[in-house]
Amino acid sequence: MKHTLYILAFVAIIITIVSSCGSISSGAGGTNTGVGVYATGRSANYYDLVPVGDRITYTIDISTPEGKQKLDGISLADAKQLAEVEASRKYNCDRLIDPRFDYLKKSKRILRITVDGRPGNYRTKEDK
Repeated sequence: MKHTLYILAFVAIIITIVSSCGSISSGAGGTNTGVGVYATGRSANYYDLVPVGDRITYTIDISTPEGKQKLDGISLADAKQLAEVEASRKYNCDRLIDPRFDYLKKSKRILRITVDGRPGNYRTKEDK
């Protein structure tokens, strides 16, 4: 009984301490400067995706050790994204314009994925 009284007293003290730590705020605070920041996702820069060459083709195949490791256990959507990113890196472009995919699957496993498209780089309106 005495042990339970000590626990209840301890809990009451902790609740009092925690509830007294709250801050008091009011609508007449001094932090409102009248200047607002509006993050709308708009940018003052405008970019165009400009083609920079002929169509390219890039393939990831499980017949190579590197391709086998890259395609192990990934979904078709992830394989398409991987092929597009790696093609962009290999051909030194920002993205592929009109990418087209060809793939070979056996049950759920992807054996080969090929992407072809036109390499494109972003240019600002001022770069023209």
